[in-house]
Amino acid sequence: MPAVLYEKKGHIVYITLNRPEALNAVNREMSEGLEDSWYKFDADEDAWVAILTGAGDRSFCSGADLRQMASGSNAPSHRPVHSLGHGIDIFKPVIAGVNGFCLAAGMDMMLPADIRVAAENATFGMTMTRWGVMASTGASQLPRSIAWCHAMEMILTAERISAQEAHRIGLVNKVVPFDQLIPACEEYAEKILQNSPIAVRLSKEAVIRGRETTMQESLNIGFSLQRFNRTTEDSREGPKAFAEKRKPEWKGR
Repeated sequence: MPAVLYEKKGHIVYITLNRPEALNAVNREMSEGLEDSWYKFDADEDAWVAILTGAGDRSFCSGADLRQMASGSNAPSHRPVHSLGHGIDIFKPVIAGVNGFCLAAGMDMMLPADIRVAAENATFGMTMTRWGVMASTGASQLPRSIAWCHAMEMILTAERISAQEAHRIGLVNKVVPFDQLIPACEEYAEKILQNSPIAVRLSKEAVIRGRETTMQESLNIGFSLQRFNRTTEDSREGPKAFAEKRKPEWKGR
């Protein structure tokens, strides 16, 4: 079986980490499979939302495969574990469904997701330094998601936190029973799919591109994307549907 499963249902893509026997630890095959999956999702004009999760009920991703790293066999490559934060920006919405362990590289994969749902059995940790590995990618992303003091506590102590604590500090949107994890992710996806996929993507792009700029530069980016949005079919369909008191029929163009 491949280390990463890719499935499309309608406009939703499901990307599943598929090494449950190894708690979905990242090896070279998974690293390369993830990168390929994100590029495939990004290039597919009919794929509007992605849900990222882990196979089984014990682990979303327990981190890099340290046993294989120690032996030097099939260790993760230097290719990006998660293209959402490296290499390319994906402006389509991504939802993470976190089950069980979400540690180290698992945090690196989850943090760039736009919406995060945790199962009640989920545990989160920036555990890299405990094993002599620098917390790099996640360390830069975590303070963008939660307060500095909470982020630094996770990074410096390498301690794990529960799903309930992750929700309290704003790391995840919702905590649900394990059997409701994917349905909860799909509920978010369906709400997103009610909206114009182009307007959704451009809105996310404006946020990402404007995040590291001045206020004026951020506004200019927004105005530029807004002008582009006005040239699309969807931008005309929305007001027309409103005037005709019906649901819009989005074309994604």
